[in-house]
Amino acid sequence: MTKKRTLDQDKVLTAATNIVRNEGLKTLTLPKLAHELDIRTQSLYNYIANLDELISLIGARLVYKLRQKIKDGIVGLSGTEALIKFADIARDFLIDEGTLGIVIFYLHEYPKESTFNHEAQMLVELLNQVIDSSHIDQGNDEPFSHALIGSVLGFVFIETSGFYKDETFASSTKSYHQMINRIITPSGELA
Repeated sequence: MTKKRTLDQDKVLTAATNIVRNEGLKTLTLPKLAHELDIRTQSLYNYIANLDELISLIGARLVYKLRQKIKDGIVGLSGTEALIKFADIARDFLIDEGTLGIVIFYLHEYPKESTFNHEAQMLVELLNQVIDSSHIDQGNDEPFSHALIGSVLGFVFIETSGFYKDETFASSTKSYHQMINRIITPSGELA
């Protein structure tokens, strides 16, 4: 009797995500993933085109999950409170995801039409909606959203890289909030 396979793209992505989460992005290879799924490497091509597409799909799934968390977390908030909560959720999410969160830093390597970039654009659109509804006079939303996104990603990168060895999570959080407040209220009035 032949063993019936119940494999689909979702299961492939879940297995690949687990490899990245547990061992890091650099350890993800198609042979390793195939071994994990107990299939031949060639069989993976029924679900993905190549390793780049696989990483793009993992990234898209990650950004989608982040966007949903932010949407749920800012319900009922407005103004600077919503912007601060947006930034806090993003930071906490990336820290909680650990090695999987690193995938976001590879977004620039994927074409604009990739699923990964599409999900990232939807996240930026959500941020721009929050900026617009905050009535903060920053002029054009683009430089403001760039500054906020870049600051959150840069801070998380530095924080998770261990640049500041003696920094506690509490002191890092305090520094993070000071940075976010300076971006949101550059006049110096803390939100």
